[in-house]
Amino acid sequence: MDTMRKPLSDAVNSASKLPKPQSSKLPGIKRERSPSVAEPTKKKLKFERPSAPTNVSRVAASRNVSRVNTSRVQTSRIQTSRAPVAINPRRETMPARPHTVLNSTMAKPGQRSTASVRPDLSISPIRETNKKKVVKKRPIWDLKGRIQDMEEQLKDKDIMMVKMDKMMVRIGDLESQKEDLAGTVQKKEELASTVSKEVDDLRNLLRQKEEEIFEQNRKFQRELDDLNFSKSSLERQKNTLEGELDAKTQEISVLKSSIAQQSSAQASLRAELEVAKLGLENANQQLVERDLTITKLKETIQHHEATIDENMQCMREHETVRRKLHNTIQELKGNIRVFCRVRPLLGEERLSQHDVISHIAFPDLDSKVLELEQVTNNGPNESLSTSNAGSKNRKKHEFTFDRVFKPKATQQDVFDEISQLVQSALDGYNVCIFAYGQTGSGKTYTMEGKNIHDTDDMGMIPRATMQVFETAELLKEKGWTYQFEASYLEIYNEIIRDLLGDKDDLKHEIKMDADKSSSVHVTNLTTIKVNSRLQIHNLLEKASHRRAVGETKLNMHSSRSHSVFTLVLTGDNKETGETCHGSLNLVDLAGSERLKDSGSEGKRLKETQAINKSLSNLGAVFKSLANKENHIPYRNSKLTYLLQNSLGGNSKTLMFVNVSPKEDNYNETLNSLRFATAVNNCNIGTAQKKLK
Repeated sequence: MDTMRKPLSDAVNSASKLPKPQSSKLPGIKRERSPSVAEPTKKKLKFERPSAPTNVSRVAASRNVSRVNTSRVQTSRIQTSRAPVAINPRRETMPARPHTVLNSTMAKPGQRSTASVRPDLSISPIRETNKKKVVKKRPIWDLKGRIQDMEEQLKDKDIMMVKMDKMMVRIGDLESQKEDLAGTVQKKEELASTVSKEVDDLRNLLRQKEEEIFEQNRKFQRELDDLNFSKSSLERQKNTLEGELDAKTQEISVLKSSIAQQSSAQASLRAELEVAKLGLENANQQLVERDLTITKLKETIQHHEATIDENMQCMREHETVRRKLHNTIQELKGNIRVFCRVRPLLGEERLSQHDVISHIAFPDLDSKVLELEQVTNNGPNESLSTSNAGSKNRKKHEFTFDRVFKPKATQQDVFDEISQLVQSALDGYNVCIFAYGQTGSGKTYTMEGKNIHDTDDMGMIPRATMQVFETAELLKEKGWTYQFEASYLEIYNEIIRDLLGDKDDLKHEIKMDADKSSSVHVTNLTTIKVNSRLQIHNLLEKASHRRAVGETKLNMHSSRSHSVFTLVLTGDNKETGETCHGSLNLVDLAGSERLKDSGSEGKRLKETQAINKSLSNLGAVFKSLANKENHIPYRNSKLTYLLQNSLGGNSKTLMFVNVSPKEDNYNETLNSLRFATAVNNCNIGTAQKKLK
């Protein structure tokens, strides 16, 4: 019995230890104030926004309390339900209400638990009963009394259990009402939060509207100020305009008076306008006539352009024919020609010969014959009784050349005779012009002149280059374009020296090209592309300062080398497809005087020997060409080896034999004229144009 009642007493004791609930708004129920529901709800009803962290903490706290209370209620209900089974067997068939109430009070996931209120409601009557009946505890040895007390307690507890069952039913009903009220409160809280948020939004909107109204007021105030300022400005303008209006009124009165005058002038202008209209009609008629004339002129221009094209085509064809005829004429004149030029007396020579050249005569009118007269006195051993004692013996030598220039001939007169040969170089032939004669006979003057920039004293080299550039410019209209390359060298003691290069230690050799053209070139020789006459003049000045000169018995500044200026011409005609490749060699030979006449010694002796040897080889080459020998000794000297393409069949050669007018140089003059006659008698055949 004691063992069966002990669980019931323990359950009652545990239930009595639970906290008492506070008063609730529901009748007959004391409800403890929940901080997680009541306080936030009260605040929300006042439209105050609660802080999120506070609500979360309160809800969590309420959930923890509900879980503890629920566990306690469940324990008390289980113990209570089991106790009547052991004491009163009649209640075994009764349904276990506490179990039903327990299932209904268990909190579902996500819902707020209210189990913390139930134990307080169910246990409160038991506590009141305990307060009424205070039983003094019996001693341990009074077993009978203790058993009697326990039986009384059990009777009282049975009565209490019945009351407790009724109370539990009431508690279930109240819990359902509480859940409904809790849902309603939650909805009210959500509605309150929504309303609070809307109130905040409305406050913000109100604040923005107030700011906008303030800005609009400021804007309107500024506009009002501007309008006031504009008003004052307009008033000032009004006053000004009123003054101007008065002035204009006066002007109008003046203008009205002038209108009458203008009316009379208008009548005269109308008359002039009628005249102008008549003139315009005449002008329009003239324009129509001019348009007709312009149309006719355009047709005429088109016809003329067609004619010009035909003429240009004919010109190109005529240029080809001209080249052939020009070459034919030059061949008829001879591919080797010799001109003789006698220089005038200079300085002291005029005084010694009384400005008269008595031993040279020009008997013909065609200027092709020169007579050289030799005058010798009778010897002292001859008999004085003879009739011709003391008389002079005269011996004449007559020489015929292609042209003989008298001492008064100018540089332009000489160049007019050789200009056709320069044209042949542009036509694609190899042309060689060289000056031969003793020292002081005027070779360098003939080839270079005194001053390159003086048009009167300019020599053959600058004049020839001038003609080349001028003619090439004219030939552009006929479709020809040319490129020019210039080089300048000298042969001194059989050594080639570059007169345009900056290095003197380079070795130069004459080489023969391996192709069919068999052209000759010099190794390490400076070749410069030129396109103007000024460039040529600069090159000639540079070369004149580098050329080897020396003093001899016949001349203070005698040229001690052979100088060779070469201009290579390459032409191309895109209209006709023709090409040409020619060269122009202008050579100033060293003095041809014999060794005994030059009086050279030492270094000058060696120079004279080298000069005479090269000139002798030049004479041998012309002799072999005249005899039409199979072997021509070009390689015997550097001069002939270099000029072999300008002395052979594919060339046109002109030699100037320069003669000194001094009687003391008679023997050298005679030798020069005889050498020139031998060259003039040479026939090298027909020249052929060299294609590119």
